[in-house]
Amino acid sequence: MKKILNALFLTLLAVFTFSSCSDVPAPYDILGEGDVPGLTGDGTKENPYSIEAAQQKQDGTIAWVQGYIVGTVENYEDPSGSAKFAAPFTAKNNLLIAASATETNVKNCVCVQLSSGTELYSKLNLAENATNLGHILAIQGSLEKFYGFPGVKSTTAATLDGKDVGGSSETDPDNPLGLDDSNPVNSFSATFDDAVNNNDYLLANWYNVAVAGGRRWQGKVFNADKYIQATSYNASGSSFECWFVTPAFKVDEIADKTVSFKCAVYNYATAAANSNLEVYFLKLVNGKMESNKLTIDGMPTTDNTWVSLEAKLDSYAGQTGFVGFKYTSTSSTDALSYRLDDIQAGKGQGGGETPGEGTELLTNGGFENWADGYPTGWKSTSTASSATLEQSTDKRSGTYSVLVKGDPSSNKRLGSTEMTLKAGTYVFSAYFKAATADKAGARLGYVPIGDDGIPGNYVYDADYVNDITNTDWVAKSYTFTLTGEQKVCLVVMNPKSPGKDLLIDDASLKTEDGGIVGGTEEPEPEGKVYTSNIALPEGTSTDANKASGGKVVVEGQEYPILKLGTGSALGFWNSPALKAGASKLSFFAVGWTGKTGQLTVVIENGGTFEGGATSKVIPLDGKTAGAALNSPFTITPADTDYYEYAMSGITASSTIKFTTDGATSDKRAIIFGINIK
Repeated sequence: MKKILNALFLTLLAVFTFSSCSDVPAPYDILGEGDVPGLTGDGTKENPYSIEAAQQKQDGTIAWVQGYIVGTVENYEDPSGSAKFAAPFTAKNNLLIAASATETNVKNCVCVQLSSGTELYSKLNLAENATNLGHILAIQGSLEKFYGFPGVKSTTAATLDGKDVGGSSETDPDNPLGLDDSNPVNSFSATFDDAVNNNDYLLANWYNVAVAGGRRWQGKVFNADKYIQATSYNASGSSFECWFVTPAFKVDEIADKTVSFKCAVYNYATAAANSNLEVYFLKLVNGKMESNKLTIDGMPTTDNTWVSLEAKLDSYAGQTGFVGFKYTSTSSTDALSYRLDDIQAGKGQGGGETPGEGTELLTNGGFENWADGYPTGWKSTSTASSATLEQSTDKRSGTYSVLVKGDPSSNKRLGSTEMTLKAGTYVFSAYFKAATADKAGARLGYVPIGDDGIPGNYVYDADYVNDITNTDWVAKSYTFTLTGEQKVCLVVMNPKSPGKDLLIDDASLKTEDGGIVGGTEEPEPEGKVYTSNIALPEGTSTDANKASGGKVVVEGQEYPILKLGTGSALGFWNSPALKAGASKLSFFAVGWTGKTGQLTVVIENGGTFEGGATSKVIPLDGKTAGAALNSPFTITPADTDYYEYAMSGITASSTIKFTTDGATSDKRAIIFGINIK
């Protein structure tokens, strides 16, 4: 009898146990393949991971996560200390989501990345959409750390309170890259001059897609050169695939039925077996993507060496499609990085041509007149000019030509003085010759200059002039049309591949229907100006010396800055070499709001300040116009934030060092409007 009662008790207990769980949704009890024990949800849009589950599964998986929007990380340099859970917000590139709408402990949150330029960024960031606070967000992306916290990066789709946000549709297995061939173009180019260091690169009508592993092609800035890079290094997981794809085009309508590009590689000897770059011709057939691998001769195998390559599409004549660059990797430790630059329709090389017809607009195209080490009319007030120039007697005509120094690690530019051109068609031409026995290259173009004096996107001729020798002068012309009045700088690129010294002579700008409005502008700003006449670091990523670039907003206008240090670590930066005889240094400098800091300015490699000293120490109290949060910093400079020093004995080797070494408290500084005359 006792055994019968025990059996009956166990039976009733089992019935009670199963019935008590019957109203819990089944997916919450079932682990998906490869899931971590205890995960809630399965990572799909219909059943996203919970906050706790997402915190556990930080392995690079592409998945959906759901939580309440509770705040942001306001300062990437101090993510824990700058977590903010109440309006107003300033950070736009991230969100904090949590299991409770009232959560205020950042350790209980997941940090979500919002990539600038995307619809998710514009519709979800709290700085511009503060009413989203407290609402339920489900978002798809790569589960990996962001700002040191469990995160969701490379986000691609989202719902807010159950409603799709922007392009929140699921990936179509027939068209995994989301290609659209309804509006094919006949020409395209990507020079990446607008790339932001370590940010996913976005360009209208181009595609940057992470298929596996959560990594996309990102902008990179090195020695002022900009390009995009794909790498799996330091990512989470062991399978990576990402694509960068051109706009749709008709093969018969692009120049030479060819797409040209430049490519470089890093860590080839160590990781060539783990990572790969392939180029494909892609097309849609009844909505389904078909891919055909292209043969590309000469792919790089030597680290940090750019090579010019071509994808020939003659066999696809009559078709509409895309060219896609596919990066794959199976390792996040021994990982190879591939880099792309100057992707364009048509061949990447030029030849000898005849300058155009019409009225000549340049007054010193022969580089005969020089002042202060520069040919008259060939020094911009903006950063369009980036090359080191020398006067040369190896000329095509007259007495002189200009030698533009090359650099194998960075494109260099000869830039004209700013000029405002009328609407019309223009022919920009020049003659080129290598300065040494090494073959050189060149590329003609121009850059629009904004009302704030900052260059826009560089516009270049589709053709490079390659294999320039030192035996003959070769001519090249570039025709461009302006639809309205536009301030521009003419530019001649000396490309990093091959990066050799280049001679230029007999430049010309001719037009039959345009002209210059009011003459050119000489680069001699006087008094307190917020622009700088030396090149500053680009991008907001801090380098090994704790120095970076960024922007400051003064009176509604943005200007480039030099940012030094962190709250606890000093920073320093050395300027480019000065011109011999430079006699004045001026700049604005501010510290952090409410903080006490110190900036030291040092003349190195020859020269002194007036009175014989080689350094100046500047206290920064942050009380008048201190900086706060992240770039762009809004500042109203006081007269006491402006510094001007006379110099003497400056040589062509002299440099200026800015450092926060010696600061006993806060070690940050913002410097802008740096001008050397």
